[in-house]
Amino acid sequence: MMWDYGYGAWWMWIPAVLVPLLIVAGIVVAIVFAVRATRTGSHPSAGWGQTETDSARRILEDRLANGEITPDQFRELLETLEAGRRKR
Repeated sequence: MMWDYGYGAWWMWIPAVLVPLLIVAGIVVAIVFAVRATRTGSHPSAGWGQTETDSARRILEDRLANGEITPDQFRELLETLEAGRRKR
């Protein structure tokens, strides 16, 4: 016997919509993590196509900003880095 004329499961559309959305969101998140893990450069903020030299320059800039090296040391190390890049 149907008590409410078949309208008792009106809420079933919620999981029917949310479950596929959660699956798609999980796939997208997995792809994003996989792409980030295979990017070039070891620095976390290194982006697409950045070389190891760009990463080294970023490390030098971070060290200068943290006060670990002086501006003169930064310029000297940067010149050495660029000279090594030109040798390649």
